[in-house]
Formats: sequence, C-alpha cells, structure tokens
Amino acid sequence: MCYVKLGAKSLDTSGRGIPFKFYTAYYLSFYSRRRAKTLRDLLEGIKAADKNTLFHHLFHTIRSKHLIPPKYTNDFAHWVGEEVGDEELAAALSDISGAEPATIEDIRREIVEILEPHADDRAGRSEFVFVAMEPVVVETNYVANTLGEFLDMLEVVPGESIVYHFVTRRVLDGTGRNDFSTWLEKNFGLAEVAESLSRIDPLMYNSEEALRGAILKTLRRWLL
Repeated sequence: MCYVKLGAKSLDTSGRGIPFKFYTAYYLSFYSRRRAKTLRDLLEGIKAADKNTLFHHLFHTIRSKHLIPPKYTNDFAHWVGEEVGDEELAAALSDISGAEPATIEDIRREIVEILEPHADDRAGRSEFVFVAMEPVVVETNYVANTLGEFLDMLEVVPGESIVYHFVTRRVLDGTGRNDFSTWLEKNFGLAEVAESLSRIDPLMYNSEEALRGAILKTLRRWLL
C-alpha cells in the first residue's frame, strides 16, 4: 500500500479502488450554411447555432497547437476585432470565462449579453463562417488506479485526452465538473485538490500542452 504526504496527513494513494479510464476525442469539422456579414448577423447566428458549433468556435484554439499565443481567445472575438475593427468589443468577447461550472449554454448567454448592445449593421471585411463540429470519442489503453499512475499518465496521454476530460465532457456534455476533479474527490476524498484544479480556466490556454502543464503544476503543488 502506497501513501503520499498531503498537508499534515498521509493519504492512501490507492483510494477507494475506482480506476480512471482515459478516453480521447477527435473533432470532425465541416462548414455550415450559416454566415454572418454584420454584428447583428453574428448575434443571431450565435443564438441559433447548435452547441457543437459554439464549442468549436470557442475552444478549438486550445486544440490548434499554437506556437505563438493568439491575440484573441475565440473566433468570435477574432472576427469582431480583425474584420469589424471593434477592438474594445473584441476584448470583451475575449474575456469570456470557460471556467467551471460553465456549460456551453452558460457561455452562450454570456456572449449574447456582451454582444447584444453592440449588434448593429457594422460589417466585417469578410464574412464569418460558422463551422459545425462532431466529436468522435475513442477509448485509450491508459488506466490509472493510483495517484502515482494518474500523474504519470497525465504526462504522456495524448493532448486530445486532456482536453476531452477537462473541457469537452464538462462544457459540451454538461457534466458540471472536469473528470479529473470528480475522480480525485470521489476516489480519494481530495476535495481541496479537486477544487484547486477546477479553478483553471481552459480558455486562458492556447494549446493542449499549455493546459496540460497548468493541470500538472496544480496537482504537483498539492501532491508532491
């Protein structure tokens, strides 16, 4: 039986015997028929778009493996800033939070609240094209039974797996919490560790590896 030191107490790293099974997801993207020429069109498109389309435009930056951090955190902010030229509105859209417990519908409401007072006939230099998306979930061979195995696997699982468990399941499927925090609290009773992890906002990271690094840094601070 293995233990780690957590504050003033020792913790059984095998927990309650609930394994963590890693999955990964790939996202098939395709152009939809919906276009936006003006800010008003963009607002109406955001109101009408399905949740997968919104998820693509908000979170695909994390999956794009950027070498240089983008100026804006999502496609809506980028279009408003670069094509319409309203940098103040773009900055407000770029500040949208993707932190827990936000679901895709929570984020939609926040975008609409920000955009609606400014949704006029100002046009972009080019149209905004709404891109539809369909996630394809794939099982991996990674299964963690202990905290040590979990930390080791977080370093080597595909970046898409990190995004799936930390972002996709919560935001798109509406689970309310990332899978890592749920497992840490349910299996080990690590409520404080889970809460610390839950405070990470994935929209603040421009790549899978940056998000992975933030997760590992948080866990190591508590567990090692």
